[in-house]
Amino acid sequence: MTEQPKSPSLKVLVFAASMRADSLNKRLATLAARIATASGATVDLASMRDFDVPSYDGDVESSAGIPAGAHALRARLTENDAFIIAAPEYKPRCRACSRT
Repeated sequence: MTEQPKSPSLKVLVFAASMRADSLNKRLATLAARIATASGATVDLASMRDFDVPSYDGDVESSAGIPAGAHALRARLTENDAFIIAAPEYKPRCRACSRT
């Protein structure tokens, strides 16, 4: 029987879009990374802390260029075939009634 050539592994960037060290999103990203790895993917597990990027400001870009963290994020995204982001969802609180 002839052995079939192995197909290349899907490369996936998985990162938590939360800065807190003990965030739920970091745990969810880690879980997603484990599942992707178990499914045969090559996983690049990252954190938003890996990409020091300030809020966009066209004046800053004109004077100082694109921040190094933005270049690093772009490179990591383009090096992978897919990405998974675990992002926090914040519900605004009703100040008048103290309910969500």
